[in-house]
Amino acid sequence: MLRRMCIFLASLVLAAASALISASAADAAPMRSADWSGYAASGAHDLIQATWVLPAVSCTSGSQYSSVWVGLDGYTNSTVEQIGTEADCSNGTPVYYAWYQFYPDQRHTFSEPVQPGDELTAFSHYNPLLKSYDMGILDYTARWSEHPRGVASGPPPSSVEVIVGLPPCDSGCIQPLADFGTVSVQETLVQGFPLADAHPSQIVMVTGTGQNKDTVSALSNGTDFSATWVRAG
Repeated sequence: MLRRMCIFLASLVLAAASALISASAADAAPMRSADWSGYAASGAHDLIQATWVLPAVSCTSGSQYSSVWVGLDGYTNSTVEQIGTEADCSNGTPVYYAWYQFYPDQRHTFSEPVQPGDELTAFSHYNPLLKSYDMGILDYTARWSEHPRGVASGPPPSSVEVIVGLPPCDSGCIQPLADFGTVSVQETLVQGFPLADAHPSQIVMVTGTGQNKDTVSALSNGTDFSATWVRAG
């Protein structure tokens, strides 16, 4: 798998060499967020990638939402260059798709379909020479790939993230979290090195009263973790 992922990345992006700058301590208490869980590391990183299997959501009634994505920025500033998958409930019906976003611009949905059980790898990369971003996503199961690009409108990225969370909501609202069961994120690399080498902070989603919406495991092998749904919010 690791060799296959490296071939994918090599065909899409030439990462500029840069120092891996460590940031927040990996053994610190988890951070709490209304819409993010997973791991984030501040610092001048310019490439993150991860692999996961699209989870199946359990839907009853109403609408709930969940995302898995990798991205640059967003942890210490207000822009995010992110790409990932969605597993939602729309009026009780499961909905799945892949997307990318140069936040605060709107999200864009890829036309290729995704289904629960699909294995995907995604990356987000900043090219300091061209001052541009390129992202990629590969669905190994359905055999398609996309790699959107964009021009940087601000300074170089200040963080990397791999997130299981909620999509942005207009006017800052927090949407209910869809029951995604457990999603496993594997082979998370920052500039080709294990995520743990970047000394990331663990993040857990919580309600307004401090109850966990999900749980997040410790990093295994420096690259892998899982998130498990607890409540909608």
